[in-house]
Amino acid sequence: MLNVFCSSSKRAQDKEKESAPSPSITLQRTPKSEHQGRKRTLSQSSASVPSSKSSSNSKHRKGDDKPLRRDAKEKSSKTENPIAVPPLSDGSKSRSKLLFEDRVHSADHYLQEAKKLKHNADALMDRFEKAVYYLDAVVSFIECGNALEKSAQEAKSPFPMYAETVELIKYTMKLKSYLAPDATSADKRLAVLCLRCQALLYLRLFKLRKESALKYSKTLTEHLKNSLSNTQAPSPGVANKTAGMPSPVSPKLSPGSAGSYSSSSSSQSTSSSVTIPQRIHQMAASYVQVTSNFLYAIEVWEQAEQLAKEQREFFSELDKVMSPLIFNTSSMTELVRFTRQGLHWLRLDAKLIQ
Repeated sequence: MLNVFCSSSKRAQDKEKESAPSPSITLQRTPKSEHQGRKRTLSQSSASVPSSKSSSNSKHRKGDDKPLRRDAKEKSSKTENPIAVPPLSDGSKSRSKLLFEDRVHSADHYLQEAKKLKHNADALMDRFEKAVYYLDAVVSFIECGNALEKSAQEAKSPFPMYAETVELIKYTMKLKSYLAPDATSADKRLAVLCLRCQALLYLRLFKLRKESALKYSKTLTEHLKNSLSNTQAPSPGVANKTAGMPSPVSPKLSPGSAGSYSSSSSSQSTSSSVTIPQRIHQMAASYVQVTSNFLYAIEVWEQAEQLAKEQREFFSELDKVMSPLIFNTSSMTELVRFTRQGLHWLRLDAKLIQ
């Protein structure tokens, strides 16, 4: 009996080690006063609904019944779920539309929600359902990063949150590959949502560091110009000999040398080298890292657009309900709502929810 318990606990530990990556940013917890305020809102909303017992005891309470019900309805509509609330079904549409609140919560609120969703996904066995819940957690992590951007009180940068969320998306897409021979329509629809989130996150990562990239570009360009002019400048003793000769080719990085350029001429076998400062090396690496996010964004977005054409009916309807996502224009909030609406429909189609 003890051996069975030990083996089961060991399997549980191994399973937990293989769980998906999770953004590890630490934020300040939401103050208690905010939670108490939410509790008071809920209690006030429930208290505003008139009871049948009190209405039977007083005639003037019967006359006020309609205004009270209307007030209760308005208050209950304001105390929405932090994520989304499905409205009453519309008979004219095949799928229901979620109702999103405009209230913006703290970054910590979204972070705790994301961790809860990811923890629920870790425990699931079905790979499709697991991927759906992971993407739902991704959306909450995006909301956390968006809250970090917009809040002046938050001192942390959203860059690490977005970067680690991209890694979670990559892990999610490994669970149900849309390129597999047995990939279903649901798998491909989920992949489109993942790819669009990934593309717009890459684009956001680029925009967060765009100003630095422009500075890097200016400094690197000036350095290359100076290096080129120094390489091409002839020595005083050979000024007359080199007159009329073709100019050397543009300098290239020496294959075996990490810190020098080498340039050569078609008519000369001699070569010269220019030392590159360590600062320029680091700046060039940072520049490549920032600009690569933009290239990744374009590549992944094109993959999503191509795959969405195979599921034209689903995404045409989603575009009509939520308005289509536009590269380089759509905000993080629009991405969050579009993705959540798509996930809601995927859950309905897969009968994961009633």
